[in-house]
Amino acid sequence: MSNIALVNLTVPAHLASRVGVPSALSQSMTGGLSTSESFPRISIKGSRFRIVEGDTETVLESTTLDVVVVGANPRLSKSWYAKAWTKDAEPQAPDCQSLDGVSPDASATDPQNDLCASCPQNAWGSKVTDNGQQIKACADTKRLAVVSADDPSGPIYLLSVTPAALKGLNQYQKELSVRGIPPEIIKTRVSFDTDASFPKLKFSFHGFLEPETQEVVDTLFGTPAVREITGENSKAVAVPQIARAAAPVVPKPAVKAVAPVEEPAPAPAPAQAAAPKRGFGAPKAAAPAAPAAKAAPAKAAAPASSDAATSLADEIAALVGEVSADDA
Repeated sequence: MSNIALVNLTVPAHLASRVGVPSALSQSMTGGLSTSESFPRISIKGSRFRIVEGDTETVLESTTLDVVVVGANPRLSKSWYAKAWTKDAEPQAPDCQSLDGVSPDASATDPQNDLCASCPQNAWGSKVTDNGQQIKACADTKRLAVVSADDPSGPIYLLSVTPAALKGLNQYQKELSVRGIPPEIIKTRVSFDTDASFPKLKFSFHGFLEPETQEVVDTLFGTPAVREITGENSKAVAVPQIARAAAPVVPKPAVKAVAPVEEPAPAPAPAQAAAPKRGFGAPKAAAPAAPAAKAAPAKAAAPASSDAATSLADEIAALVGEVSADDA
């Protein structure tokens, strides 16, 4: 079923010029797709969204996330584990991995081949699932950099799309492309496929961005922070320092020694309160106390354009479809 209802969508005026225009991010999201990191990431362990920041893991109550995609590795990343996965196993880094899908990363502790394309672990049938399905022992993933649609200036997260959800992501992006809608001007709702017996993501359209949100999102594309999350950053090259001639030493006139004057010790700086948590998992602001009841003045009729926008948003939300079932 379609992720975007087959109806006439009314694109907001501030985004009209961006529909139908080629999007580099759109190409990156589908690049490579066919049929201990310092930045925060979104885990889907146990079919629950978890925000992992260093050694801290926060389980979110919501089973859906509204995100804005701000970056995507144009290639599929790869990871291979020597030991079979179990649900009770502690998280660990892959024994062999590649962010660009071309060759093993320098961080790989047990590289299996010099090139991913000819690696035996990357061949179909190199692993057989419990139900007898032949798959690849080296798993393909798509690295996305996303921000909260409700807090775009907050943290940037890594969202790794696992093999089972790659087909759904590809289908979702194709549906956007045929309508000329670049992914960077919309909210994408990420949820779980309840028909799957394992954590499997679904992607669906959830409305266009407001002007203020779009301004923030536009400043993130291609930044070092985003490229680090997607795995596109190249290694920095050391720049040699230019030798400078030493300045001539000018003798200073002799100065009569003066006994030092003791100064009072500076007062300790006041402790600063910790910055409030941003992005997913941030505590919700308490609702303000209700004022004393007063006679409500007559309300002016809302502009017709406001009613139309609200109606459109409700119509899109009601008609958005779900990704077709995965073959995984």
